[in-house]
Amino acid sequence: MKIEDYLKSNSNNSIKTYINKLIKRVLLTTIVILSVLIVCNLNKNFKAFINENVYETNYNFSKINTLYKKYFLDIKNNAEDKVTNLVNKNNILDYTETKEYKDGVLLSVSDKYPVKMLESGLIVFVGNREGINSVIVQQSNGIDVIYGNIDAKDIKVYDYIEKGTIIGETIENELYLAFYKDRKVLSYEPYIKY
Repeated sequence: MKIEDYLKSNSNNSIKTYINKLIKRVLLTTIVILSVLIVCNLNKNFKAFINENVYETNYNFSKINTLYKKYFLDIKNNAEDKVTNLVNKNNILDYTETKEYKDGVLLSVSDKYPVKMLESGLIVFVGNREGINSVIVQQSNGIDVIYGNIDAKDIKVYDYIEKGTIIGETIENELYLAFYKDRKVLSYEPYIKY
């Protein structure tokens, strides 16, 4: 047998093997999807379980990202990181007085105050929220934080930002902070005392 004939027969066999594997995978996937659909239609409890756990539950993707970074890969590309890290990470907040406002607190700070992340987390919103320029962060500890009255620079939605990193600066001399967990307002006091 010539080498050319051998290569042609092996390439035909590998194509046939690939097509067989592909057909088996498609059939298996179809069977699994149809089985799940049948179970959903027959069992109302299963359907309620899916609705509750898929559509109504708020998952903390920042926690998932932390676990992913810890055990698998670091999704943050340091070469493309445009956010400046703070040299002294111990002094996160520097304010002179507090005033309750809406669901959170207004901190009196210096004009153009550099706003730093209180905890590592995932940016889930950047923009105008209820008339205030805001950034919403889903922290690794499960708490959502609204940073309001800030001009956010060089960050975008789904960026993962480390604790102590500057995310912007205040527009005036006040910084608004609000803390939530599972859509419930939390007292701001334990989170602003560092």
